[in-house]
Formats: sequence, structure tokens, C-alpha cells
Amino acid sequence: MALAFIFEVGLTRSDNAHAKRQERLELKRIRSLVPWYLTRLKNFDRSITTLNFNGLCIDTEILRMMGNSLISGHTRVRELFLERNQIGPEGAMCIARILSENQHLKNVSLAHNPVGGVGIISVASALEKNISLERLDLSCCDIDDAGIHILAHALKYNKTLRYLNIEGNKITSSGMYALRKCIYDTSSMQSLWESNHTLRAFFGSRIYSRSFPETAANRQLARQMREIFNRCYSEECCASAAAFSTPTSNLSHKISARIAACKILRHYVKEEPKEYWECVEGMEDKLVPNIVGWLTGHGDVGIIYRVLKDMPWLLEKKPERNACQDTG
Repeated sequence: MALAFIFEVGLTRSDNAHAKRQERLELKRIRSLVPWYLTRLKNFDRSITTLNFNGLCIDTEILRMMGNSLISGHTRVRELFLERNQIGPEGAMCIARILSENQHLKNVSLAHNPVGGVGIISVASALEKNISLERLDLSCCDIDDAGIHILAHALKYNKTLRYLNIEGNKITSSGMYALRKCIYDTSSMQSLWESNHTLRAFFGSRIYSRSFPETAANRQLARQMREIFNRCYSEECCASAAAFSTPTSNLSHKISARIAACKILRHYVKEEPKEYWECVEGMEDKLVPNIVGWLTGHGDVGIIYRVLKDMPWLLEKKPERNACQDTG
């Protein structure tokens, strides 16, 4: 029995060693393809649409070589995966250069890289200029609240990013409030209009962490953010804007305008019909005309029609409404 056990343990160790050896050989084989892909990019091979360099020890020099090709305008790479490498602040600057000038990338992942607070400054600056990226994965990149504040400020100028994954970073409630303000700044009607209206989500599957524990206050903050996304970015909202958009090039602008209108009305006007009058009575005298004026200036016919059809009293003047109530 003992001999059989020793033989089985030895066999298991041998199998594990063989598996690890095969894994190393496979990694070496895949790494040998990196120069081949770089050469194809340098020759402007437009058939390459996805670059998957996950876990291949990509260094700054490779990023620079790849960046020269990607910003040339002659490639058509739409997806760039660089997870689990050693991309730090210097590498992040190379990525930022790509994001600033490339107009074809739709999906970029830097997950599990030591980007850090210094690196995120470069990435944030690039996002202000980027006009194509839709998905960005920055999960587990050693980003703290200071970096999140910089990122949230930059995102107010970005008009294309839809999904940003930042789970697994050192984000506390302070960083979460900065993200909430990025998409829903209620300081004034103008700040609401200038908020980011393209982002649909900030996290992947996990929002709570050691730095952002699941406390009552944090649950409320997370719920508020989910409500903003779910109610203001609903499919019905986007479909409504699309229905009134004839030129395809203006579709994103129409959707953004519709979402902005939803946010403004959601903040200044209660959503429950029974609370409409009470809310309007508590408004400033000039608020209702300002809402209608904003809709006229920034919304299209479809947006104005939909909002005023649901809330016709927005067009009523407050003194006349009070006079009617006194007469009644």
C-alpha cells in the first residue's frame, strides 16, 4: 500500500512538472508571435482587428513600436488586450499616446497592470481627446481616490466611452462620489447638462471591496448610481431619441441630449405624478421657464414633444396656476 502511494505521488509530481513545462513552451511560442504581429502592423496590415497580448510580459519598447503603427491611421485594430503585463506609469504614457491619436480602437483592457496614480493621469488626459473608445478595463490597476478624481473630471469631456471597469482598485466612498458627480452633477442645471451622458457603467460584476465595504451608506450610494444608469440610460430613452434621428451621424448626439433631459427633469421634478404639483410649488419662480427654454435650445422636436406630452404643466405659468386654484 505504501509503495503504491509513493508511486502515485511521484506520478502526480511528474504530471505537474510536465504540465508546467508545456505551459512555458506555449508561452514561449505565443511570445514569438509578438514580433510577427508588430511587423504586420508596421506594414499596415488592415486585416488585424484584434491584438491579444495578455500575460506576455509586454514592455515599454514594444508598446512604443506598436503605438507608432496604431497612430499612423493606416491600421484597423479595434480591440487591444494587454492584461497581466508590467505596464506601469511609463507604459501608461505609451497607451495614452495611442488613445489620444488612434480613431479605430473600441475596446482596450489594461486590467491587472501597475498603472498607479501617475499612470492614470496620462490615461485620463488621453480620454479627454479620444473619439472612438467604447470600453476600457482598468480593473486591479493600483488606482486610488486621487486618480479616480482625475479620471472622473476627464470623463466629463469624453463623448464615446460607454463601459469603464475599475473594480479591484483602492476606491473609497470619496472616489465613488466623484464618479457619481461625473455623470450626475446636480450643482446647477448647467452642470447637469455638462455631465457625462455616454457612460453606462463603472464596474464589472463587483462593486464592493476592502476600501469600499458594503455598509448602509455605501449601499445607498451604489443604489443611487444604479438608479441613475437604469432610469436615465434606459433602452426606451435611447430608442426615443433614435426614432427622431434621421441622420445616422447625429444619433449619438440625440441620445446624449435625451439622457441629459432625463437627468435634469429627474433632479428638478419628482417622478411620481402625485408629487408633481408639490414639487412645482417648491420651485424657484424662473425654474420651469428655464427647463422649457433648455429643452427648446438643446432638445430636438422628439424630445420636446415627449417631455411636454407627459408633463404639459411645464408650460403653465405659476401665477396663472395659482389664480386658477384660488378661483376654484
